Amino acid sequence: MDVFPAFYPLAGRRVGLAGEGEGLAARLRLLSGSPAELVVFDPASAVAAESWAGMALGFVALPDPDLASRIAAAVRAAGVPVNVMDRPALCDFTVPALIDRGALVAAFGTGGASPLVAARLRAELEPRVPEGLGRLARFLDDHKAELRRRWPDPGARRVVLSGLLEGPVAAAVLEGRPEAELRDLLSLALEGAARPAGRLFALPPSTPADLLSLRALQVLSSTDVLVVEPGGCDEVAALARREARRLPPAEAGPGEVAALLAEGRTVVLLVDPAPWRAAGLSPADLPVAPGV
Repeated sequence: MDVFPAFYPLAGRRVGLAGEGEGLAARLRLLSGSPAELVVFDPASAVAAESWAGMALGFVALPDPDLASRIAAAVRAAGVPVNVMDRPALCDFTVPALIDRGALVAAFGTGGASPLVAARLRAELEPRVPEGLGRLARFLDDHKAELRRRWPDPGARRVVLSGLLEGPVAAAVLEGRPEAELRDLLSLALEGAARPAGRLFALPPSTPADLLSLRALQVLSSTDVLVVEPGGCDEVAALARREARRLPPAEAGPGEVAALLAEGRTVVLLVDPAPWRAAGLSPADLPVAPGV
């Protein structure tokens, strides 16, 4: 990872911009949907560090390299991270290619190495990201306190959230159904999820990472425990949730896995599932591309 991706909260923040022409217009379009207060400086005031005091971020879009450098130094002197359009050497952060769905934002960046590569990837993926996903993220955030109160254990809460994302609540939010109907659906779903059930899946250990199905990727992203041989399936294991425990088969026999399932955990077997099936457990086979 050459650069570390981070997301800055913008609600209640001020963002400063200094520029002119199409460069400034592009940055204003980029930030137009954000809740931040946008402050545009003329070059004369932008070279003074005090102008940038209290800003969360600073953007500079000027064709004059000397003036852009002086303004970037002023922004930095005020303790504010700065981005200078088309001048990566002057940037504290770069602007990624974005898929903006409100509360849900996906970013693709190359650290300024090749913005066109990131832009092409965004163009390929953006049509696959429904507009309603931002509403869904906001809806779940609005009910986060209730979910944490009812399921204080993070593992159990992930099971409940996975059920919500795959059930009628998420579908109704994506369809834009009325808020009162959404609350009723959520109440019914949460009552039915009073005791989250654990989930057990099996994935052939020989599966190439680039042939995983979308369903397999979804399960890996919510996994609590991976059962995998040490050093085995590295590419597939890397796609799982980083916080997921990695256990060798010797430490995750049928008895240990049954106990994890009783706790509501999601377990994925990246080994031959025969011993667990012989013990009466029934892992669901995750689909992969034909021929695997």
